[in-house]
Amino acid sequence: MTIMIRRAELPAEAGEIAKLLVDYMTAALRELHETFGIEDSPTDVSGLRDAVLEYADPSKALFVVQEETGRLVGAAGLRTLEPGVVEVKRMYVVPECRGLRVGSRLLDRLLDEAGRMGAATVRLDTARFMADAQRLYRSRGFAERTPYPGTEIPPHLQQYWIFFERRLAATAGPRE
Repeated sequence: MTIMIRRAELPAEAGEIAKLLVDYMTAALRELHETFGIEDSPTDVSGLRDAVLEYADPSKALFVVQEETGRLVGAAGLRTLEPGVVEVKRMYVVPECRGLRVGSRLLDRLLDEAGRMGAATVRLDTARFMADAQRLYRSRGFAERTPYPGTEIPPHLQQYWIFFERRLAATAGPRE
């Protein structure tokens, strides 16, 4: 499978990206319920299209994974939490593309972009049941940490999440 990882074209692709993320969040919320019996959601699925459009802001970056047919099969974003600190958001690859190193390539692209954004630290969170994602993050040097300021995960749900952080070796400085 040939894929291309590129910046999202906003607002043109917002609807298609939001559909991907709704699929992701729906599956994750179902698993959260089945694994932990939780009905509560840290994210309002109905607002995902608007959330995607927020990535047009220069303090954020949104990437998509596109296969040779033109279909989008993954997405992930970065948002600035504070100067020098960015957070990986909504990293998702469709199930039929998992195990093909698509997620690895996407995460590597995010880490490169984080450096270009001037970040020294990259943070992220993942639900405890997402073991494959946790392996990927650890393979890229992320270490567990306590919940961080700016996380979207409400305090009453944080026990069901793992929070990660990685320092970047060197940064290229912010884009001009």
